[in-house]
Amino acid sequence: MLREDMKVAEANWRARHAEELAQAAVKSARCEDGLPLKVVYTPLDVDEPPPGAMEFPGEFPYTRGNDASGYRKKLWTISHYAGFGSPRDTNVLFRRMIDHGGVPPYMALDLPTQLGLDPDDPMAAGEVGLTGTSIASLRDWETIFDGISLESTFVGTVINAPAAVILAMHIVLAQKQGADLTRVRGNLQNDILKEFTARGNFIFPVAPSLRLVIDSVEYCARHLPSFWPLNVTGGHFAEAGADRVHEVAFAFADAFTYIERLLARGVSIDAFAKNVFFLMKTNHFDLFEEAAKFRAMRRIWATRLRDRYGARDAESLKCKVLGHSGGSQMTRERPELNIARTTLACLAGALGGIQLIGLRTMDEVFGIPTEKSEMIAIGTQHVVAHETGVPDVVDPLGGSYYVESLTREFESRVLSAIDRIEREGGIVRAIENGSIRRTIAQDAYEAQRAVERGEKIKVGVNKYRIDEVEPPRRPYQLDPAEEGRRIEDVRAVRRERDGAAATAAIEELKRVARLPEGSESNLMVPIIEAVRAYATMGEICKALKDVFGEYDERGRI
Repeated sequence: MLREDMKVAEANWRARHAEELAQAAVKSARCEDGLPLKVVYTPLDVDEPPPGAMEFPGEFPYTRGNDASGYRKKLWTISHYAGFGSPRDTNVLFRRMIDHGGVPPYMALDLPTQLGLDPDDPMAAGEVGLTGTSIASLRDWETIFDGISLESTFVGTVINAPAAVILAMHIVLAQKQGADLTRVRGNLQNDILKEFTARGNFIFPVAPSLRLVIDSVEYCARHLPSFWPLNVTGGHFAEAGADRVHEVAFAFADAFTYIERLLARGVSIDAFAKNVFFLMKTNHFDLFEEAAKFRAMRRIWATRLRDRYGARDAESLKCKVLGHSGGSQMTRERPELNIARTTLACLAGALGGIQLIGLRTMDEVFGIPTEKSEMIAIGTQHVVAHETGVPDVVDPLGGSYYVESLTREFESRVLSAIDRIEREGGIVRAIENGSIRRTIAQDAYEAQRAVERGEKIKVGVNKYRIDEVEPPRRPYQLDPAEEGRRIEDVRAVRRERDGAAATAAIEELKRVARLPEGSESNLMVPIIEAVRAYATMGEICKALKDVFGEYDERGRI
């Protein structure tokens, strides 16, 4: 049917159903990001592709999926965010996870570790082991992975400011295990730029923080080609309040900054881009727009990497995504309904064709999840994987007038947002002038007002409330004595190590840190040697603070 014929056919349809359509128009509908939604979508809402432009999965620009066979060849990786208390406790948990289904561990770290503090630092008091595993030295890493082969186990670590130190621990332990470093797999979050705008767990000023990221990615490109050293985390923008468009735009702006720094360093785009991936939220309000988001992300990434940065390796052009159901969409009210929310989040990721999925648990709003809720979260993915038929067809939403229209509109909005950031001087400038934070704050305000006004229904919160007394819940409670044990652990390391070797390694780290940034002064080399000498996380980060200074909301102090 020709386009003009389509227009006539639609006009006639609207005329035949004018009264019903007028009634439907009384209730306006919008996507979470403000895009007005029509009652129905037709081929007229999708630009006609030029001859020969039909897209297929596994081929540029990868809108329909990174692989021609989709999930038929390999199901998405079922991931789970876990880790708590002491390295000993975490070892028990990880071994159980690996033994029961091979779920790769994604390690949560406590706040002192994320801020580069040892357990006996006064600033760490009351926080040791509270929100994740406490890591102070190589000995702790050895304990966590006692009986676990780093060559055969994919390990994810949610760490940013001191990510280079954690990477060094992983490398040294892999060497001690006799692993082939070229086969060691895993990933680091290592996205420091979003910490300055979305989370606040920074240590050093922006420039040296960027240097550490670039040094770690460059080192992995040369020595650990199977390791993913950079997980760009758009999901944290979303959790801070950013809408879906800004979640993606800010994540891409961060990623493009890292790429440009690495290219300026002389690292080939195809040496590292294939190991960059994104952590994104999968549970914004709208299921179909969420799936469209991932389709648009693949197209934007592939086009930018090929046309601007000169990538030629197909793996570099494939946008790889770990999707997670953000905790901000969970509710304390009627918490069992969070199981339904995570189910839809998993479905959105699967329909969008992403590579890894991790689900929050129903009781995460109350504290560290119970083991029962962790098993429900994993089982939820099993249900979607094996009881829905979604994995049986590549890009099952492809060709939907609605979804194709959303994909194109979303792509356009993200590109406009990226262009605006670049015109204003780039993401670093936007961090410094506060524009990213202001945008996130405005998005968060508008989203909350939409819930308060009833424009967005949140079941159990602004509609369908049930005023009943919830049964007592058993959130994870850290043993009060654990902090004292961790303090003794780190002090024992300091007593038992070769003190002179640790001191010499720290001084060498300071010397290299004072050198101009570049491949010849890659900080990973002295950090690895400091870790090997059992210098602690706090000692290594203090040495870097002595050279770089610290960052707060006002900049360098």
